[in-house]
Amino acid sequence: MGKTIVLVGTLDTKGVEFGYVREKVIEQGHRAIVVDVGVLGSPLLEPDITHDDVAQAAGTTIQDIISQGKEGVAIELMTKGAVSIIQGLYHSGKIDGIISLGGSMGTSLATAVMRALPIGIPKVMVSTMASSDTRPYVDTKDIVMIPSIADIVGLNRITKRILAIAAGAVIGMAEADPGPITSDKPLIGLTLHGDLNSGMRLIKAILETMGYEVVVFAATGSGGKTLEEWIEQGIIDGVFDLATHEVACYLFGGLCDAGPSRLEAAGKKGIPQLVVPGKLDIVSFSVARGIPRRFEGRSLWMHNPDLGVIRLNKEEMTLIGKVVAEKLNKTIGPTAVIIPKRGSQPMVQDGRISMMPRPIPLSLRS
Repeated sequence: MGKTIVLVGTLDTKGVEFGYVREKVIEQGHRAIVVDVGVLGSPLLEPDITHDDVAQAAGTTIQDIISQGKEGVAIELMTKGAVSIIQGLYHSGKIDGIISLGGSMGTSLATAVMRALPIGIPKVMVSTMASSDTRPYVDTKDIVMIPSIADIVGLNRITKRILAIAAGAVIGMAEADPGPITSDKPLIGLTLHGDLNSGMRLIKAILETMGYEVVVFAATGSGGKTLEEWIEQGIIDGVFDLATHEVACYLFGGLCDAGPSRLEAAGKKGIPQLVVPGKLDIVSFSVARGIPRRFEGRSLWMHNPDLGVIRLNKEEMTLIGKVVAEKLNKTIGPTAVIIPKRGSQPMVQDGRISMMPRPIPLSLRS
C-alpha cells in the first residue's frame, strides 16, 4: 500500500525543485501532498494546499502578510498556518512522512513544521544549512538533515541526484516505520555522560531486571531537553538523573546547555526521581567556537578534537549547588539526591549483577 508524503516549501522560489521531488515520490508508487508556504510571488508548481489556505489557517490572508513587508512576520505566520494544516493531516491519518528543501529561511520554516509532529514520523530536510550547527533546526525531534551540497537553485546533475536520494530516504523511512510500539513496563529516563558509561550500564541492567524499561538520554543539551519534554507529555514514569552536567552548561555558557528548565519537569509532574551530581563540576565547550573569557588560563582537557572540558572552581560549584537545590526543593513527588562515596566497575558473576557501594541519600529540606 502506498504511503503519503507531504512536501512543504516555498513554491515561488523552489517550485521546479519541489516538482522534481514530487515526481520521484510518485514514481515509487506513493502519493504526494504539496503545501505552499511561499509569499514572494506566484507558485512555480501547482500545490495541493495553497499559500492562501496556509495564511487562512494562521488567521490572516496572504495579501495581508505580503502587505506587511516583514520577512520575519511572514515566516512566523506561514509557519503557524502550516503547522495547523499538517497537524490536522497527521491526526486524520493522512500522512506518513514529510520532506522539504531550502536555504536558511526555508529550513527555519519547514523544520518548525516538522518539530510540531511526533517523534517517529519520518522527517527529511534538504538544506544549505545542514553542514552548520543544526541544533536550532532539529532541537529535540528526529529530523534528518541532508546537505544540499550545491545551492538549491534549479535542476542540474548535482541537485537532481541529491533530491532523488532525499526523496528515496523519506520513502524508505515511511515504508520501514512499524508504527507506535507499546509496552506495559514503566519507562524510566536515565541520563548519561560518556565518562559515566559504566555506571549507566549497571543502573540500566538493575532497572531492567526489576521489570522497568529504560531509555537513555545523552546529556548533550538536546538530550536533557528531550527528557524534560517527555516528562511533561507523560511518557516518562520515573527518572534516574545520573548526568546533570547540562545545568552547569546552562549557567556558564557550555556547549551542552539544555535551557533554564532542566531538572524541573519531574518535580512539577510529581514522578519519582533520583538525582546524581554527575559531571556537574565541568563545563564543555567547542574549541573551534572559542572559550568564554572567564575561563581563560584554566586547564583544558580535550574530550575529542573539538570538544574541550574545563573544571569549575569552588565559587562556581557553590552557585550550581544553590540552583540545583532550589529546583529540587520545589518538587511535589518522591525525590532524592544521591552522592556515591566511591565507585566500582559493574561486574556480572553467575548471571548476577554486583551492586555499587550504597549511595548516601541527602535531604534537601531541613
